[in-house]
Amino acid sequence: MKIHRVGAVVLVVMLLVGCGGGGDETDGTDAGGATQAANTETEKQLPGPKGRARESGPIQTVYVAMDGWDSAETVSILDAERRGFFEKDRLFVVTLSPVSPKLTIPDVVKGQDAIGIGHGPEAVAAMDRGAPIVVVGSVVQKPTAAFIWDRSSGIKGISDLKGKTIAIPGLSFQEAFLQKALEDEGLEISDVEVIRVDNDLVPALLGGRADAIFGGSANVEGIDLESKGMRPVVTPVSALGFPDYDELVLVARRDIAEENPQLIDGFGTATAHGAREAAAKPKPAAATLIASGESNPETKPAAKRRQVAATVGKLSSSGSVDPVRLQGLIDWMDENGMIEDDFAAEELLLPDS
Repeated sequence: MKIHRVGAVVLVVMLLVGCGGGGDETDGTDAGGATQAANTETEKQLPGPKGRARESGPIQTVYVAMDGWDSAETVSILDAERRGFFEKDRLFVVTLSPVSPKLTIPDVVKGQDAIGIGHGPEAVAAMDRGAPIVVVGSVVQKPTAAFIWDRSSGIKGISDLKGKTIAIPGLSFQEAFLQKALEDEGLEISDVEVIRVDNDLVPALLGGRADAIFGGSANVEGIDLESKGMRPVVTPVSALGFPDYDELVLVARRDIAEENPQLIDGFGTATAHGAREAAAKPKPAAATLIASGESNPETKPAAKRRQVAATVGKLSSSGSVDPVRLQGLIDWMDENGMIEDDFAAEELLLPDS
């Protein structure tokens, strides 16, 4: 079930036991003794028998680290909660958003959250840095990241960004992707000023802090900007020769995923079911997003309806990750110097995932 922020006291208590409990932005791979404590705490949070999800047995509380506001790209989770799909699998789901998307995977590694909603390329980068994680499902099965600027800015293409300020959320892969896109147009990363704004891409562009944003999408930020009177020009990474990949995935610490297959399987199955229902009935899904206390209050309800309509076709209806496509992303990131070493996609997946 969704637990919203209801006052500062409740939020602080939730942050202490759920996601966002720390400000450390590392992957947690050097935690040492802290990892032992995280394991113990996680075992307390995730009781229950081994095996696949069932409709009987104890209810398991699942802390889930989101990547930002509840949005059209995570509406499958909201719809699954509203329709009782998690409850059917005996899961009580608590979702909270870290203060920065950079904390999602570290919170999972430290055991503060059982599952995180992360970006596919960031999971690859974290694995390369030694994070003990696995990708256990897909949420958004197509890349949605894009360059966005206003039509009135005079920017005609990426080559015109020289000397401009570009805002990104701040994940490591986003800066690497930005550098690649610039280099393909004859620019260096030093030719632009990069600012990291977490989840405030739209305010950065609207407020004039940035001339362009990178890492947002046509179906979310693009529509939000239109609703606020801007005429966004959107250049998706898929049009720049970047590989096909899952934009948002479910990430878990490997030992937690292996020890709690019923929880992981149940959450992924319910989320995929939510995606199918949202695609079949986008209006109720949009109403759920609008009612969420964790969706962006600065985005108008009409814009949220448009965002959901533009996004449901990109949600993963199966919840599965294609290992061949994942391998293509890993190889491409390695070829372009975004990770230190190439590795097999199977190392980032559970067997038979």
